[in-house]
Amino acid sequence: MHQRLTPALGILLALISVSFAQQPAVVVPHVTVRSDTVVASDFFGFGVEWDSNAYLQLRLDDADFALIRSRVEWMRLPLARVMMISKWCYLGDGKFDFESPQMGWLYRQLDLCQALNTRVFLTDWGCERDWLKYPGSTKTDDPKYAAIIGAYMEHLVKVKGYTCIRHFIFGNEPNCEIKDFDLWKRGLLNVHAEFKKRGLDRQVTLTGTDHSGGDPWHTRAVSELGEVLGAYDVHRYTRVEELDSGKLQSYFAKAWQEARDKDPRAATKPMIVGEAGLFVKGFSAGNNPLNMEYCYGVQMADYAVQAANAGSSGVSAWMLDDNSHVNFVWGLWKNKAGGMTLKPWFYTWSLLARLVRPGARIVATSPVIPGVRVLAVRMGESDWTFCLVNRNADPLPVRLQIPQGPRLTLHRYLYSPASAKADANGFPLTLDRAEADLATGLDLPLPGNSVVFLTTLPN
Repeated sequence: MHQRLTPALGILLALISVSFAQQPAVVVPHVTVRSDTVVASDFFGFGVEWDSNAYLQLRLDDADFALIRSRVEWMRLPLARVMMISKWCYLGDGKFDFESPQMGWLYRQLDLCQALNTRVFLTDWGCERDWLKYPGSTKTDDPKYAAIIGAYMEHLVKVKGYTCIRHFIFGNEPNCEIKDFDLWKRGLLNVHAEFKKRGLDRQVTLTGTDHSGGDPWHTRAVSELGEVLGAYDVHRYTRVEELDSGKLQSYFAKAWQEARDKDPRAATKPMIVGEAGLFVKGFSAGNNPLNMEYCYGVQMADYAVQAANAGSSGVSAWMLDDNSHVNFVWGLWKNKAGGMTLKPWFYTWSLLARLVRPGARIVATSPVIPGVRVLAVRMGESDWTFCLVNRNADPLPVRLQIPQGPRLTLHRYLYSPASAKADANGFPLTLDRAEADLATGLDLPLPGNSVVFLTTLPN
């Protein structure tokens, strides 16, 4: 039935109409994936520090390791930085015990890495601090120390057959632990000679400097040790302001460019973030004040995106689990006494490990949207993973587009204050999947303080 408008109502509707007409259209920020611009090729993946140092002391058993194994397998762990200490196998007077209980735990780690084709960065943590000394221990540059390293590496690589050990790091954070570059350099050269003598250099790449907050070590190493180091790695515990501003990406880009400028061979060498974490008030080697906070899952995803977009070849987070060292709380889950409970940041870091496969290409995106980080990963010719991090408190829609791009079936994961869908094991589950024509563009809602993953890889 037609109803005639009263004059007053007609005027009101007319005003509303004018009001709506004057509102500007909502502009959705576009993110363009530049698939022809490769930032990093042959990307190794996002991994973790995985140490078994305290597994004996904390009395881990077969059931505990089965749980660890199930989680590492779900992550499809692409890379791991693994601790080694000479005293685990060296008894003194030239004698070794390669079947010690501590070596047994190392073998269990390496067996799993071998099965998963995980790239291992084996790291000898030194010989001078009291807790690291082996019988008859002397100095870092003692040729005997290099011979001990050569012997256990020959056992691991040639006798045990661990082809997963692709890198060797001499001295954990030597600028902090050794504090004498020339001493460390002499020791590294000794190890290099041992590896060549034993033929280990054909499989294992010496990697360094492994510094933390010691940029001058990196500068000297890329200038003086280019013939010895086949890959470069640094540690970075970034401050909140560096992360929030996006300057972490600039830090890594500068470090990698310095290597290329000073080492003529560096263009073909991997550039690795050996330890990744966040520095905040209350920080220590063992204490991460944010380890149980939701925000750490967002912050570490932001860290990963910035590091990869800077041209890094891989990123290793500190660390896998709280059982690795007594009273350490940096892990993706609690220790045995804490019930091995998963922490919030497991959600995002496990997805980074699982959904960005070794050999991937990191491709550029533009423009930069304030508070938003975007990672675009191409795997082979048909698979893609995208990670979008919204550091803003407010939700933000974006349109993801690849010029002349493909149609893809994309699975979506969401880590937000209101959503972190997971199965009974705590493993992330997809929210949905959709067909997307990326040439036209895909509109995505990004909740505030959230991480969104899109991937062609099945759950």
